[in-house]
Amino acid sequence: MQSANPPLRWSVLRLPKHGNTDAEYEDAWAVDAVTGRFAVADGASETSFAARWAQLLTEGFIAAARPAALPEWLASQRRLWLEEVNSLELPWYAEIKREQGAFATFLGLGLRAPTAKRPGGWRAVAVGDTCLMQIRDGRCVHSFPVQKSSEFGNQPRLIGSRGVDSRPDLGRGTLEAGDRLVMMTDALAQWFLQTHEGGADPWEAVAPVLSAAEPEAAFADWIAELRGRDDLRNDDVTLLAIEPGSEPTE
Repeated sequence: MQSANPPLRWSVLRLPKHGNTDAEYEDAWAVDAVTGRFAVADGASETSFAARWAQLLTEGFIAAARPAALPEWLASQRRLWLEEVNSLELPWYAEIKREQGAFATFLGLGLRAPTAKRPGGWRAVAVGDTCLMQIRDGRCVHSFPVQKSSEFGNQPRLIGSRGVDSRPDLGRGTLEAGDRLVMMTDALAQWFLQTHEGGADPWEAVAPVLSAAEPEAAFADWIAELRGRDDLRNDDVTLLAIEPGSEPTE
């Protein structure tokens, strides 16, 4: 568990696809708990250098003067990606993939913790199917940008490293003391919504993993169990959980 200035707490759990190594993991995440910014991206595995592009997207959001205004900071991240990949000596077939660019889904979140005098709030920007779930009293009260498990597919909207853009979704909501925010990439988000739609409570499965004495090991065991039952697609999995808490009375 990572923490900055109390009361905000956050933690990240992640795994590559079954059969892949950590070096082949193509999701990315970034956090600035001081400013209350969080980002998760999912590199499209069929494109080249997607892991680095996902990383640049999350870093760009955290550092941006106006993080929700994607066009203002995407240009600099695209230049960085291009400089890095153009410096590599590649075989001809890899050069073709490089020219096509890299793609990723993206979710950026900014939050303000609640106080005794006012509720807190969150704002999010998303392209694709990396999702935010808001948990209140053990139940999912908000899902962004995807609301139904049937909305997941093989062709999510993506941000491209060579200027191929999809229009972002913008979301916002209020935060109450005790709320939890959970960002997750598509495979886990789809499982979460399917479970919720089926009448069960997915948070009952997630919460013990986060509070385990060894959360990384608990997460690995839990994901392996879900995959073994074919309840979870075999994909990179990232979960970023945030507990805003309450600020002192102003």
